[in-house]
Amino acid sequence: MVKKYVVPVDGSEHSLRALDYAAKLARQNGNRILLVNVQPLFDTYNTHRVFTNEEIEAQQEKAANEAIALADDHLKSVSVSVETRKMVGKIAPAICEAADEEEVEGIIMGSRGRGALRGAILGSISYSVLHSAKVPVTIVP
Repeated sequence: MVKKYVVPVDGSEHSLRALDYAAKLARQNGNRILLVNVQPLFDTYNTHRVFTNEEIEAQQEKAANEAIALADDHLKSVSVSVETRKMVGKIAPAICEAADEEEVEGIIMGSRGRGALRGAILGSISYSVLHSAKVPVTIVP
């Protein structure tokens, strides 16, 4: 049975470095990569006062497509099997959920993403996934 690595991508340099590392491991082990992009819910009173649900969904779809296209482009010269999954929700729990549902070998992710909130050493998403995942998590600086 071919195993997979979950690689969350958001278009940041950190996620692309994690993707490079995951691609190297996947080639060595004959594993696949599952690119996961999670868009935040934007489910607030003020958001809904300004934007329709359709506008929010369109923006989420656009952002997810851009991040995945960048990752796909980044992997063009690498011969590794890739699947993609777009999700909407709380980011860290969604990444862990994807890993649980797909029975993956592990999660390989960047130490920080594009989010405005950053921790002193690890980003808040990386930190949360590291402590919540049921599979090994590799944090790539």
